[in-house]
Amino acid sequence: MGEHPSSADTPLWEVVELDQFHTPEQTQASQWRRSLRSVSTWLVGKNAAEQQVKEESELHALPEVRLAHLVPPIDWSFAAKALAQQLESCQAPVTFFIAPPHGGHTAVVRQWAEEHQVACLPPPTLNELAKGGTEWVERCVNQQKWAVPALERHFLRHTQGIQGIREFLERALSGRLGQGVIGCDSWAYAYLQQVIGINGAPVFTLQSMEGEQLSRYFAALATHEGQPPAVYSTRTGKQVLSDSASEQNGKAPNKELQRLAAHCRGHVGLAWHYWRKRLREPNADDEDALWLVDALAEAELSANTGDIATLVLHALLVHGGLDDHALGDVLPFSHHEALNARLALQRKGIILSCEGRWQVAPLSYASVRQLLESRNYLVDPL
Repeated sequence: MGEHPSSADTPLWEVVELDQFHTPEQTQASQWRRSLRSVSTWLVGKNAAEQQVKEESELHALPEVRLAHLVPPIDWSFAAKALAQQLESCQAPVTFFIAPPHGGHTAVVRQWAEEHQVACLPPPTLNELAKGGTEWVERCVNQQKWAVPALERHFLRHTQGIQGIREFLERALSGRLGQGVIGCDSWAYAYLQQVIGINGAPVFTLQSMEGEQLSRYFAALATHEGQPPAVYSTRTGKQVLSDSASEQNGKAPNKELQRLAAHCRGHVGLAWHYWRKRLREPNADDEDALWLVDALAEAELSANTGDIATLVLHALLVHGGLDDHALGDVLPFSHHEALNARLALQRKGIILSCEGRWQVAPLSYASVRQLLESRNYLVDPL
């Protein structure tokens, strides 16, 4: 997609057109390292494959209270303001804002709608989708301006489940429903683009963050007075966050965060989960520094993952998560086989439950996406 500009003066929250999105530097190299790490772990074992400067046994997880202080939830209002700036010059009947799993598209569109007093259209129930009814589309009429925070909640990938979304998008794109802003998971967007076609509508997304931008973001999160806390990499022993002096001198931030940026394809929502999950403090009371355990460690997804498990993972991504019943409805095998595959993935930590739906876990997303792409599945554009 777009060219890689310098990140030195780039704002943290930049909303761009989809064709201007680019992955961070070293993203391809990160994929190669992930594949090599998987092979190394298989050949020599996890402990032998990962050489560390600081052993994890010397560290322990931070108390939840301190963790909440150092890594509070992402404030998506900055992204919502950046989206609002782009929408000021948009006259199209429908504008899309897409993001990958855990990328905040629902929160961004919802916050934009609240700020501009725009009604959010409620999604249909799973029962309505399963029956293939279009009654829910009729509830969307008579709205001059409207928003849909999560379009992936408006369809199921089967004959009946796609009828309503087809009717809704046809009306919306023609302007018969007024002017709307649609938030959509990037995998659902790719699927709907293929089966329905939504060409012509403007599509925006958050620009990827490079390592320098992640350094600024995580330092700002943890800084309440003075300098951010010292955080060191267990892999290299070097400081991860740049202090203000090094930034003023033009010194490059630690390579650890560039590796993290590449691994997460620049998506701050995914990087936030890694950062929060991997922060540690030393067991010794006389040490004040924090440590970041191998930022790229993740729930292992075997290269020989079976076809049923792979289909389950793809279905979960396309729908932005599903419960067990709906998951069985959209797969070409029995509910029993789907349940067994889901249980196996859950035990491995590849998927987790969120608000009653099974989703690909944040720390497994990169390896799942790479596996699906290697097997020629339809993948998202981000």
